[in-house]
Amino acid sequence: MLLQLLATAAALGWVPSNLAKLAAMLAIWAAGFRRLRRAELVLMLGVNAIFVVANGGALHNGVFRFDHPDLLGMPAYEFLMWGFYTLHTIRVVGGRPPRFQPIATLLLVALFAAAFSTIRDPQLLLLVAVAIVAAGLGWFREPADFAYAGYMVAVGAVIEYVGVGTGQWSYPAAPVGGVPLWFVPMWAGVGLFTRRLFLPALDRLGSARRPGRPAADL
Repeated sequence: MLLQLLATAAALGWVPSNLAKLAAMLAIWAAGFRRLRRAELVLMLGVNAIFVVANGGALHNGVFRFDHPDLLGMPAYEFLMWGFYTLHTIRVVGGRPPRFQPIATLLLVALFAAAFSTIRDPQLLLLVAVAIVAAGLGWFREPADFAYAGYMVAVGAVIEYVGVGTGQWSYPAAPVGGVPLWFVPMWAGVGLFTRRLFLPALDRLGSARRPGRPAADL
């Protein structure tokens, strides 16, 4: 799975065109995942749809921009990337689906999405994003949440620095290295929500069913 991530980053940075990048990534993902269950495919499609909307909000807000867009301000491969990040992280970190807490989870997701769709100042965005992710980790307080958040930050570091370093996207008023510090809570938040929202969804879709699944609560 590490080779799958590194090969994806290499395709992102050094395959010459967006369509060629997408074709290379699909081949890499197929080889790395080997067998995709129907529920995993449905989850990936759903995550991609969510992040197309989320990216649209962030692009409209001027948080970042793609240097070579194809459609809706995004390159072709971006329409499938977040489904890959999510399933890759689930495959690597694994674990039982947590008890789904819809009110807390969806409230945090809404606040997180709103921050990246409305806040332009990078320092303020950093503070708000850190506060939201810290609140989520503090509320749930399970080691697996930290594992998901930490692994997703590592994935984000690879993708962000390759993407920025090879001219795929850029950030306004970026610091040395080209990647703003708020990338850390951004990717950590996605990792947290991968466990809290997408992993239970995958379980409900039938891919990770186990006996004795707990009912949803707050």
